[in-house]
Amino acid sequence: MAAALLLAACGDDTTSVDALQPHDGGARADAASPVDASAALFDLAIVNDLAQTAVPDTAQSLTVDAAVDGAVTIPPGATWRSSLSVCWTDPTCKRALAVSHGGDWSALGNPYDSNAALAAAYANGSDGVKVDVRVTADNIPVIAHSSPIQLYESIDCANKKIEEMTAAQVTACHRFPSTTETFQRLDTVLSYLKGKLTAELTVKLSTDYARTIQEVLADGAADFAYLEISVSDLQTLIPKITGSDRVYYLINVASTPSDIDVLIPLKNPRAFMVEIDPTVTVGTLITGKLHPAGLRAFSYDSPSTVTESDLKGLYDAGYDVVSSNTTGNGVAARMMVNQARGITPP
Repeated sequence: MAAALLLAACGDDTTSVDALQPHDGGARADAASPVDASAALFDLAIVNDLAQTAVPDTAQSLTVDAAVDGAVTIPPGATWRSSLSVCWTDPTCKRALAVSHGGDWSALGNPYDSNAALAAAYANGSDGVKVDVRVTADNIPVIAHSSPIQLYESIDCANKKIEEMTAAQVTACHRFPSTTETFQRLDTVLSYLKGKLTAELTVKLSTDYARTIQEVLADGAADFAYLEISVSDLQTLIPKITGSDRVYYLINVASTPSDIDVLIPLKNPRAFMVEIDPTVTVGTLITGKLHPAGLRAFSYDSPSTVTESDLKGLYDAGYDVVSSNTTGNGVAARMMVNQARGITPP
């Protein structure tokens, strides 16, 4: 069976999808590897590089972050891979960052959003991962893109609705094409990612924002996990949620950059980054408007055919963070940009 997986813009379940072929991303996690064992995949050279650049464990571990609340405490040993307080919320940071959309996955390998895909993204040098969140009938956030579940996501649970299932039922579903990788709870994934990678949470239903925020705070993940929302959500829904002022937000304006003119006057200290479709001509929008307002710029290039050169072009256009479904090309483009900027490790 040919697998077709989720290359649409974040948050759109209706957009057509296409099949991905395995990409050249270097050594990757085996699709059957349990997530708890996958940390061994992390390249020792990367560990050494990060150790050299980690923030010292001293009382002086503070930075002035123009985007968020003035002085921000940086956790001891934190790096840009493990903490939003390092680079992510600082519009003056010159480091290019790469996000793996759904982890490092492929149509016939690690399933999208799976444990193995997240482990492979970590092992292969991503700075963060994007995962999808839905809430079950027993009020448990789980990592799931579609509801009802599509055949190309799970054969044994196809056509079942996440919101009508318990967490136990959802986590028993196998992710296609693996016979061992199953759907996972959000708390399990956040526990794995803590200290490893930042996490973009695309909550598929706005009615699930409150439960997701509650989980992020309960799991101590507010320093590395952030929600993708719209300007309208930030204005009308988020302020009503308890604890919403303690988590970070990526504001997706998609192909409507004029929404930025609505966002900036809000001066919400937790809205730290703006996502713009790669088809938008940004000109001086990023350097002339977003960065001066304390906001960083993010773009997601979805096609399976996106090249290293394509992704580098987005960085060259001014984007600080670029997400793609091709981890190998994404990391290579990021490294090329950082090397050109004299940033080490790249």
